[in-house]
Amino acid sequence: MNNPLVSVIIPVYNAEKYLAETITCAINQTWVNKEIIIVDDGSADTSLAIAQSFANDQIKVFSQPNKGASAARNKGLLEAKGDYIQFLDADDLLMPNKIARQVQQLIDKPNTLAICPMADFYNPADIAAIPLQTQLQSIIADKLQFLLSIYDMENKTTVPIHAWLTPASVIKKANLWNESLTVNDDGEFFCRVVLAANGVIAVNDTLCYYRKYKGLGKSLSGKKDLASLQSQYHSLLLIDEHLKKANNHDAINKVIAQNMAALLVQAYPAHKKLVKHITQKIKELGGTHYIPVLGGTTIEFIKKLFGWKTARLLQFYLYKISKN
Repeated sequence: MNNPLVSVIIPVYNAEKYLAETITCAINQTWVNKEIIIVDDGSADTSLAIAQSFANDQIKVFSQPNKGASAARNKGLLEAKGDYIQFLDADDLLMPNKIARQVQQLIDKPNTLAICPMADFYNPADIAAIPLQTQLQSIIADKLQFLLSIYDMENKTTVPIHAWLTPASVIKKANLWNESLTVNDDGEFFCRVVLAANGVIAVNDTLCYYRKYKGLGKSLSGKKDLASLQSQYHSLLLIDEHLKKANNHDAINKVIAQNMAALLVQAYPAHKKLVKHITQKIKELGGTHYIPVLGGTTIEFIKKLFGWKTARLLQFYLYKISKN
């Protein structure tokens, strides 16, 4: 397989402001043997029309009623013919050689995954000035330890969706995206994918670019409504289950408890039933001393002096007052 086909899957929902940039970025990948599969997930803006304006033999556009990003990615997987899969969200970008460099590293390593470093950006014009960031261990020998490093809240290794290049054979073994999850669906999916793979290689001489938003932001992962928090909770339960099937390691309890603690802070005090479930799960995992950063200097001082619950209550009511 000297010239494998790569399928770039782009789920789209109301992304008219950024979609053309993202599709162009996929087109400009230096790896020639590729197909681009765009799945519009019931957008209410002009996203579908923008996607259709790019359609040709290499770029296929599909449309479905709104079902969520995981369902759109699954539709892309069902349509994909590639030997490798590149997921790319509709507002993110890749360095032009990203796919090529990863394919070159994987071509003689069956069922192995590739990742690359990530760089944040606000404006595409700033990307040219972002240097390469050799920040990942090149050969990742222990899959469990690698996954624990991704989930460790104190020493986190960030690997976004588009950092991966994944053999289609591994996804077939791991199964499709969990469509019941809306937040941290990628954490649960790639947990299964890593465990199903032979190994992971980090390719440090390329980058993927993660779009950041100023102000309140628009990213799905930043949502704090009950449905989003419940999705994160169920995702963590599944990740805990997947990891313990592979190895019932004490370190798993530690990192899952950390993540549950971070989620607990987000849910408190607004969602009492979920807070109760999370608190019970943390106890079952053996507890944790981890408390995430809540905010700036003042709120952190209050947290230190009176505890995180008092600090969160203050944040919560100040937020409610600001909305009235």
